[in-house]
Amino acid sequence: MKLLRYFLITTITIISTFVLVILYDLSSYDSSYINRSPITFSENNLNSKKIKKIFKEVEKIYYLLGYKTLNSHKVFWKIEDPKERESFPKTITIPAKTKDFAQGTKINDLERNYSDWMRSHGGYSSMRFSNLEKINKLNVNKLEVAWIYKSSEKIKKSVQANPVAKDGFVYFPTSENHIVCLDGSSGEIVWEYEVERGFVAAKRGLLLWEDKKNNVLKIFFTNDDQLIALDAKTGTPIKDFGKNGIIKIGSSPITPTIIDEQIIIGSIRPAIEVYDIYTGDLKWKYYLRKINNDITNSRDFKGGNPWGGISSDNKNGILYLTTGNAQPSLVGVKRPGKNLYADSIIAFDIRNKKILWYFQETCHDIWNYDIAGPPILTTIFKYGKRIDVVVAVTKLGNTIILDKFTGEPLYDFERKLAPTSKFPGEKTCRYQPSVKIPEPFSRNEFKISHVTNKSKEDNDFVMKQVNDSNFGFFPTHELDKFTITYGVWGGAQWPGGTIDPDKNILYVTSNEFPHKFKVSGSFDIHKSLKYKTNYYNLSSQKLEDIDGYPGIKPPWGTLTAINLNNGKIIWQEPLGYFDELKKKGFPDTGTLNFGGATATAGGVIFVSGTLDKLIRAFDNKTGKELWSYKLPYIGSAPPTSYEAKGEQYIIIPATGGLVLSFAYPELVEQGNSFVAFKLKK
Repeated sequence: MKLLRYFLITTITIISTFVLVILYDLSSYDSSYINRSPITFSENNLNSKKIKKIFKEVEKIYYLLGYKTLNSHKVFWKIEDPKERESFPKTITIPAKTKDFAQGTKINDLERNYSDWMRSHGGYSSMRFSNLEKINKLNVNKLEVAWIYKSSEKIKKSVQANPVAKDGFVYFPTSENHIVCLDGSSGEIVWEYEVERGFVAAKRGLLLWEDKKNNVLKIFFTNDDQLIALDAKTGTPIKDFGKNGIIKIGSSPITPTIIDEQIIIGSIRPAIEVYDIYTGDLKWKYYLRKINNDITNSRDFKGGNPWGGISSDNKNGILYLTTGNAQPSLVGVKRPGKNLYADSIIAFDIRNKKILWYFQETCHDIWNYDIAGPPILTTIFKYGKRIDVVVAVTKLGNTIILDKFTGEPLYDFERKLAPTSKFPGEKTCRYQPSVKIPEPFSRNEFKISHVTNKSKEDNDFVMKQVNDSNFGFFPTHELDKFTITYGVWGGAQWPGGTIDPDKNILYVTSNEFPHKFKVSGSFDIHKSLKYKTNYYNLSSQKLEDIDGYPGIKPPWGTLTAINLNNGKIIWQEPLGYFDELKKKGFPDTGTLNFGGATATAGGVIFVSGTLDKLIRAFDNKTGKELWSYKLPYIGSAPPTSYEAKGEQYIIIPATGGLVLSFAYPELVEQGNSFVAFKLKK
């Protein structure tokens, strides 16, 4: 009897301990969030690989029991009948806002960049526009190299940060994970700060800020889960900021912003995090996911991170974010519902700590259509008045223009009836975007007419792949069959766009490169527990012709000018070329590009990022190429314009390209150079 009792006590103790260990790993405590409980339980909190495996097994039992006993779960796993959806209207439209606008910002009050460039992407508004005009259409062909900075030859890797500048000095991260300050006129090193750990410090940019209280120019940047503050004149850490200039944050690759002496980041938790600008003390956080608990099997999902960038209206205390897609990216069985606030533009009132509005482009995204570039704050002229707007360019080739204060579109936003899923448990959204105006700047729906005509052999080769695949308007995945979309490397990527605020013209670089995706495995809740994990066996391939070029007709990369006042494309030009195709007599086809453009008041747009290694200058009115220069490595971030000793400079990070190297490993070499240009005397 004692032995049995001992056995029972031991068994109960072991089971209880095991349960507590799992609960502990599932739990997370953080009292700094203002919109969620300090203690949360989520699969996303799990750290132990073994517990993750155990959790998945327990989850199978939960799914099966729910299916066996609850009608709501049976409905959840039922594959939707496509005919039922066909009974709904073919399109729905969010009507354009036409009245009741707040008083618009005056042209002269818009943020300007003259001799200085204080924040990556050109300031708090992220317009990436230079008001300098010493370099212009008439003399841009006289540009020459002023100086070239090279970091260590031992370490070569892509730098995606747009450099910043003030008082003739330029600042940027290097390939060897240092932050440097250079004399902007000579390229000589003033100081160098070695980041102690991490892969890429200031991954997407830096921020200069004048601390008038202490008479110090400071530079802020993120380094994964660190926010670092340095004295911009000496490169030494700001000792009073956190621990010797460093504070712990949620992981963030993007440029911080500042509102009311508070430094703000968007982290991949995802969250808005607010810190004291002087001490680095955490003030509060806001969680950026919205879960609809009324939906069966709803739970906290991954993704929806503001990794593309943030902007801020510092006068009104409003933060603007664009967000990524929900995860897992191609199958949403474990994240039912719309997946708010993924694939969205969000306006957040920092002073009152609340979301003002949000606008979701793609609902329940299973195509990787995240909004990759930062939101841009500017004004447009419409209905006889100047209107404050936020502009976002997207992977779907859309230019979304919203009232800055209400989030209402300035043009009719049409959504079209979309296909149902072929997977049990996957409920796609009924409608997806089908935008007419502003005119899309890239293809977003794969069609037979897009297939390459480079040769009959190439056409036959690609058509064989197409005939075995799903494609069209938001095509849904089918087990062990490819689905063709433009999502991953299509449309506007992380560099986003550049806007001339005086002319209300957007210039945006974009890609058209189709991919084939396949979902393998199974999730048959109806038959047994013996299934593979929820369609997680994913594979992707580029849709290419026989020679490895995109399997569609050019252009494959473009630079486009769009009039924001009427939504019409002014001009579009292919961006880049392939050496081999050019030798064979093919015209410029455009190439995959991830450099980004910067517009200037001199009527010139500077852009790089193409496989041919060129930095180019285009006429802002016609799209005509005016000048080019072959860089030592592919341009890897948008150019910056600044002034030093009375001369205007254009500086470009030329360090290869991380994503480009995935697409064309044989053509892309990682580099370590920064090249500055000025006019010949």
